Amino acid sequence: MKYLIPVLGTVPSLSTMIVDQPENPSDLVIRSYAPYRRFAVQVADDGLDSLGLTPGDYAIFREQRWPHDECQVCLIAFGNEFTLRILQGIWNTEPILCVSGDKIPPITRHRNDFVILGVLDGVIKSELAVLQEPEQADFDWGC
Repeated sequence: MKYLIPVLGTVPSLSTMIVDQPENPSDLVIRSYAPYRRFAVQVADDGLDSLGLTPGDYAIFREQRWPHDECQVCLIAFGNEFTLRILQGIWNTEPILCVSGDKIPPITRHRNDFVILGVLDGVIKSELAVLQEPEQADFDWGC
């Protein structure tokens, strides 16, 4: 059985960027059911490569507003800009947002300065990803 989740765009980890969500995003075909809502983003750079996320891969996130465990990869919003970061010190008022290695310095931000949109649930490598265009519903004129 296959399940479809929306791909919301391409997101970096070494910087932040505004993501223009397409009107009818493509769906990523996955083969596992989950009782929670999921979505995918395509990884834009190599900031999380030691965790297995390389450019072009699809990171699958579950909608979750705060991680349950330390050092989980999260999709984070600073206003209207998005990034992927590892969250450390989740019980602190000012957790640390970082990437793998020392590619950019970690930043400490008050937890009110950003919003977590999702926590990493899985990865589909770019060469194994199957995208499907959403089905267009026939318009019913009501006649």
